[in-house]
Amino acid sequence: MKFLSTVCVAAIASALFKILVPENKFSKQISLLTAGVFLLIAITAFAGIKPELDISEYENEADSAISDFSSGVNEQLKDEVCRKAEEKIRTLLAEKEIYPEQVGIIVNISGLYSIDITEIRIVLGENSAGETAFELLRSEFPKDIKITVT
Repeated sequence: MKFLSTVCVAAIASALFKILVPENKFSKQISLLTAGVFLLIAITAFAGIKPELDISEYENEADSAISDFSSGVNEQLKDEVCRKAEEKIRTLLAEKEIYPEQVGIIVNISGLYSIDITEIRIVLGENSAGETAFELLRSEFPKDIKITVT
């Protein structure tokens, strides 16, 4: 019964498609295409084959490729933000003749168009201008950024 209903639906769809297509120079090609589709549907219905048009496995591959690309871009963006912020911090401190041994910056990319600097860590070593460096950085950066000077 399923075979007959499938063939009938395919025949009706083919007839409707032929009616909708205007008569022009492509009528032979369209008739051949319609007959091929009808024949394919009839063969699959007769053989009991259920064609699977599942593209989820291809979507997963594309999603992972996009995710890999996205994470790579995020890492490059973090590196660039850290580098620029470090340059700014070193320039600010150099104006007061404070030269840190290390500058550490923690950057968080939480979403689209959202880049946050969450923490700045400065290691001065033997230089005792820690309080001056802290006050200078606190005046230049927002209050929600944690600043540590050691």
